[in-house]
Amino acid sequence: MIGLRRIAAIGLIGLTAGCPKTKTSDLELAAARDAIEAARKAKASDCATEIFKSAEAAIAEANRLAETGDHEGARFKAGEAESLANQARGASPPGCEKLKGDEEEADAAASGDTQAGANVSLEDLLETIYFDYNQAHIREDSKAVLSRVADAMTSNPELKIEIEGHCDLRGSTEYNLHLGERRAQAVLKYLVTQGVRSEQIETISYGEERPIDLDETETAHQRNRRAELKKRAAQ
Repeated sequence: MIGLRRIAAIGLIGLTAGCPKTKTSDLELAAARDAIEAARKAKASDCATEIFKSAEAAIAEANRLAETGDHEGARFKAGEAESLANQARGASPPGCEKLKGDEEEADAAASGDTQAGANVSLEDLLETIYFDYNQAHIREDSKAVLSRVADAMTSNPELKIEIEGHCDLRGSTEYNLHLGERRAQAVLKYLVTQGVRSEQIETISYGEERPIDLDETETAHQRNRRAELKKRAAQ
């Protein structure tokens, strides 16, 4: 009788040993993989990229732990991966990938515009401003030029310029020095109204002393009636 019992017990042990043992982490790993696949189909890799990447990293770590026999650690990481995947899926409504693409294109365009503006030096913007005969008011054709200069100077308060006032060869030296100063001041005042600080600007008048055209024609006189904007060296 005892022998029969021993034989039955041994047979039971043998049957138990022959059954495959299910790892305690298998179910969690499977659930995490399913959640990641669902998130992928919802375009989470495009719409919730960082969260989705974190989910993928977590499942990779869970698989590694399971292979090394750390089933408890694998279960924990698999649960983390599933939670992250569900978050990524929730953050990915239908059509989100198109919306995000449009936003990225807009950001890239804005960044390109900003970079292009940053690459334009002040010297590229500084042009000569011309005046009518015996006048010191800013002409309409000069306002766009000065507005671009003002934008550059307000964006970078460290930029400083000097405005030189010039006149044609007609009139007395004293009168032309005064007129040249009025022209330089007119440019200064216009820039200040555009937001430039007056401390960024210095003015000087050369009157008729530095003509760029010595002819006595009206064309030459027009070229000499001017204000030149020049960048001041850093002090």
